[in-house]
Amino acid sequence: MPGKLKVKIVAGRHLPVMDRASDLTDAFVEVKFGNTTFKTDVYLKSLNPQWNSEWFKFEVSCWFGGDPFS
Repeated sequence: MPGKLKVKIVAGRHLPVMDRASDLTDAFVEVKFGNTTFKTDVYLKSLNPQWNSEWFKFEVSCWFGGDPFS
């Protein structure tokens, strides 16, 4: 049975400092599912970015029996 998985990236909190000069970071989120990858926009110079992204949609299939991740 085919279906859809929807993912929405809202925010990041208390991210680690990655730029010692500014004590901030340029943050983004990358979401991978199967062979599909989505990436948010880069949020510049923030440790608490707010993306409130569009929904990322993945096509999925259902299977029965066994562990699909083994």
